[in-house]
Amino acid sequence: MNPESLVVLTRPRPEIAVIQLNRPDKKNAMNLAMAREIQQHLDDCEADQHIRVVVLAGQPGCFSAGMDIQAFRQGELPVVEPNGFAGLIHAQLSKVLIAAVDGVAYGGWFEMALACDLIVASRSARFSFPETGLGLVAAQGGCARLPLRISPFIAMDWLLSGQVITAEEAHIHGVVSRLCESDALQAAVQLAEQIAGKSPQAIQAVKAIVKQGRQVAETAVFEYQQDWVHQLRQAQQTKSTVS
Repeated sequence: MNPESLVVLTRPRPEIAVIQLNRPDKKNAMNLAMAREIQQHLDDCEADQHIRVVVLAGQPGCFSAGMDIQAFRQGELPVVEPNGFAGLIHAQLSKVLIAAVDGVAYGGWFEMALACDLIVASRSARFSFPETGLGLVAAQGGCARLPLRISPFIAMDWLLSGQVITAEEAHIHGVVSRLCESDALQAAVQLAEQIAGKSPQAIQAVKAIVKQGRQVAETAVFEYQQDWVHQLRQAQQTKSTVS
């Protein structure tokens, strides 16, 4: 393990891997280098036949603060093919992927959590999609995934209003699968241990079956939203040019 890496991989047990964002000085703001490391770690975990569950975590008090704005202004996007945004959004993993959320998970970082199979959150966690206030939409899974996980009416409320959602509210509506008092990473590893103790074939089968049931709909929405995303980006560029 290299503690200077932007993303650190640890193995609390042979069957469990923890991928932890490691830019505390930047509040885990995502840049291209971090996205590449996430994708590489996911690929390594997928190739390791001993790993059954992967936990994605931030730092205490902050899952991630958002995109690295300085890098973005220099024309850098944290998008890596084939996994897309953050090296994660379109990842195709047979392993169970759990997000451990402490503190804030706004915008793309809420979408990172939604890209996981399960979300474990501490009571301090907060979720939000602020994109509409910026003239954008949550195009990395917010619009495509959230309405398939919870009531589409509640999902639309959150996506349109940009309100901050508490961990308790997210748990009540089914976004968060497990709620803990503190230390979401510890709780997520405990859940991973429960899952890893089951039949590996059964674990893989459950994930594949459930994922198949929603993937068709998710793929269709991701494709449909592209024209809208393009129009909104053009509008933002025009606005910036005029101003």
